[in-house]
This record gives sequence, C-alpha cells and structure tokens, in this order.
Amino acid sequence: MSDHDKNQGNASEKGWADNPLFIRAFLGLLILSCIGVAAASLNAAWHNPHPHFEIEAFPAFFAIYGFLAFAFIVLAGQHLRKLVGRKEEYYDERE
Repeated sequence: MSDHDKNQGNASEKGWADNPLFIRAFLGLLILSCIGVAAASLNAAWHNPHPHFEIEAFPAFFAIYGFLAFAFIVLAGQHLRKLVGRKEEYYDERE
C-alpha cells in the first residue's frame, strides 16, 4: 500500500496547492497575464483589418466578450443547480 492510500482519509494534511503563498502567487500571475493580454489587444498590429462585424473592431472586444460569457455561465449554473440538483441525502435514502 502506498503512502497516498494510507493518508487518503486524513483531511488535516494539506497539499502544495493549499499553501497561501502559492494561492497568492497564482492569482497574481493570473491577474497579470489577463491584464497583459487585454493590453496587447489594444495594439493596432493585433487587430484584424477586416472584422466580420463592426463590434469586433472595438479594442479588447474579445477579452470583454469572453469575460461576460464566462460570468454568464457561472451565474446560470448556480440557478441551474437549484433545478436539477439532488439533496445531500439522496443516495442514502436508497440503502
């Protein structure tokens, strides 16, 4: 039996991703990369000279569109869970 199997039930041990320093560094890197990509989209050399729609010519359009689409999916998922979710004791009732 490996060490992983022995410690699987021990919830007090934290992994490397639970380290607060790692979390702060990861979020900082994520925020900086998002800002960098949005700033790069303001560069005229990155723009499509012939966009399919007029709104695509707006600087940082795809960054804003992507953020709004993701936010919509997350918020819709919260309400969808209320419709299709099961209560916690659902599987215990069958036994």
